[in-house]
Parts: sequence; C-alpha cells; structure tokens
Amino acid sequence: MDWQTLTTVLPTAISASLYAVVCTTFLWTMLRRRPSPPLAVRPWVSILKPVAGADDDLRANLETFADLEYPAYEIVFGVASRADPAVPVVEAFRAAHPDLKTRLVWTTPPRGLVLNPKVAQLIDLTAAARGSVLVVSDANVHVSPTYLRSVVGSLLRPGVGLVSSVIAGTGERTFGAALENAQLGAAVAPAVVTAHRLAGRPITVGKSMAMRRADLERVGGWESVGGVLAEDDVLGQRFHALGFGVELSLDPVYNRNVRATALRTVERHSRWSRMRRGIVPTCFAFEPLLWPFIIASLVWCASPSALSAKLVLCALALQMIGALISHTLLQARRPLLLTALEPARAVAGFAAWLLAVASRRVSWRGNVFVCGEGSKLIPVRALVGTEPALGAPPPYAGPRDRREIVG
Repeated sequence: MDWQTLTTVLPTAISASLYAVVCTTFLWTMLRRRPSPPLAVRPWVSILKPVAGADDDLRANLETFADLEYPAYEIVFGVASRADPAVPVVEAFRAAHPDLKTRLVWTTPPRGLVLNPKVAQLIDLTAAARGSVLVVSDANVHVSPTYLRSVVGSLLRPGVGLVSSVIAGTGERTFGAALENAQLGAAVAPAVVTAHRLAGRPITVGKSMAMRRADLERVGGWESVGGVLAEDDVLGQRFHALGFGVELSLDPVYNRNVRATALRTVERHSRWSRMRRGIVPTCFAFEPLLWPFIIASLVWCASPSALSAKLVLCALALQMIGALISHTLLQARRPLLLTALEPARAVAGFAAWLLAVASRRVSWRGNVFVCGEGSKLIPVRALVGTEPALGAPPPYAGPRDRREIVG
C-alpha cells in the first residue's frame, strides 16, 4: 500500500472502528437490559418539574406522569412567571387529576452566584418538596408507566447516589424536529451508554435525574452547581468524586420534539457542544472521529479520487446501519425515517461542533454567557431591545423565602 492510499484510508478506518465500538457497546448493553423488579421499599418521591414556556405537547407529556406504577409520589411544578404560557396547561392538568398530589411553585429568578435559571428553579422546588427522593424531570419529556419504578430501583442499589436515564426523541412533525430526534437516538444515547460502560466516566443527563435529598445536601446542594451551564453533568461528577455510584437507567425517557426548526436544533446542539468543550475539552476535540461519514467526506474534499468516494459511501452505509440499530433499540416510532436523515444529521452535528469551536458564547433565556472551563457561566450582557423569552423570570422582587406555593 502506497503512502497516498494509506493517508486516504487510515482516517476513515480509525473513525469507522471507533464508531463500531460505540454501536456494538450500545447494542450489547441495551439487549442485556432486564425489566425492573418489584420494589421492596418505596420511598416517597417528589418529581420536580421546572417549567419555562409551553413545550411541544406539554399537556400530553404531563399526562404520562398521571398514572405511574408507583404508590407514593407528588409532582411539584415550578414556574418563574405568572405570564408563562405553560401556566394554564399546568393548571388544567392539575384540575383534571384532583386525586394526584401536585403543587405549583412560583419560583424566584437567578441571584448571587446562582446564574443558571434551571438551578434557580430547582432550589425553590426542592425547598417545597416533601419527598426523601427527588426526581428532576424536564417538562418536555414523555415517560412510560414504569418510569419511577425503574429509576428508584436503580437508586436503591447499594452505593448508588444518582441515577439518570437514556434519552431518545419522539413526536417529529417537521424536518427540524426529526433532525433533533435523529441526533438524540443515533448519537447522544449511544455515546452516553458507551461512556458509562467503557470510559468509566458517568455522564448525567438532566432531563431525568433521581437522588436522595440527603445525598444532594452532602455534595453541596443545587447551589454548588448554580454557576455552571452543565449543572447535570457537574452534579454527577460531584457525586462520583465523593464515592457515590452514578447509574444510568436503560429504560428510555422520550424528549418530545414536534415542531422544531432545523436552525433551533443546530443552535441547541451547539450549546451542548460548548458544554462538552468546557467539561471534557480533549474528548470534545476528537468528537468528529465518531462520525465516519464526516471524516470520509473531509478526506474526499482534500483528495478527490475514486477510492475516497467509495469510502464516503461505505462510511455512510455504516452510519445508517448503526442509526437504524439505535433507533430500533430505542423503539422509535419511525426508525426508517430517522435513519434516512443520517447524512443530514451528521452534517448538522458537525456544524454544531464547528460553532462550538468558533465561539464559547451561549444565549439562554434572555441572557448571553460565555461557557468557560467546567462549563462555568460568565455573564456577558442582558439581551437589549428584544422581547423577553416565553416564561422569562420577572425582575427579582425579594428573597427566596417569599416564594408562593399553590395547592
């Protein structure tokens, strides 16, 4: 093999090998999962739902929490503005389920060292919650009836302090939403599972997290992660550093994406890429190696030839096979459609990565931050001359102990 052939083949071969390891690990792990056994102990659970804006199919998402196969839980909703369009949806859900233990908390905005708006809500929600086990659940997630049984069962294992869930996407009705769901199923879920199984580095995804209240206090509480963008992963690392096990529930939680645009999908994943750049910069730098179609395409652009063109086709075939396996394992409703989007998904993911390379700035809920080392939030400026984001918090009106609880 001559030097030119070697330099053409080697980058794609390395990338394809790494991609195959991730896909194989994900396949092996998901096929070996077992149903959650009945729980001998059922601690009282408070489901904390920070809400900001009317997410796609919000009411339908909430309905999946009304009939969980678990006898002792409450749902505590947190909203930062009375004008938030999610408020009537939450109130309608509460009215439709009078026997379900629910409360609505008017949360206060970020203050002091707490810059993360979600963390600011979680601080107030935790203070209002009654359960010994806290389950953080985003408003845009859709769960199965066994959700609590699964995450609580994992949390009750000896030494475990924090449990998150595999995330998949569902509900796509636009190209952008389908692109988002393809990214979650073909890239995010396999990477999270592989990191847990092979890399020895737990990755915590904040869309679903379960922990004991007492253990949260031991690691420093929500305030300890109030100044970072990736509060979920940093919290998981704090648990891990103190010797707690950080587990991953293999029962998927579904992120409901229905009407997103392609631009919003790229923007969201560029923000996630900036978080990874701040948390694990070395891994972030080599992320494109997990996309053999992108690597092969770059090689073809640098050195067009019949061989490099064939490698592009082979790499794309490999990624589409891996995507189909992932979407099928995650029980996507339209796995063939999501698989067909694999070329566009790979390009969008690479674009998000390039945006993160170019800039550390993130725009979030009406503010601009620089995402620094460890995903530390560094305020740049408030967005001037724009309408406030839906659900944006009102100006600070007093200390947290003056929040109001409805119900």
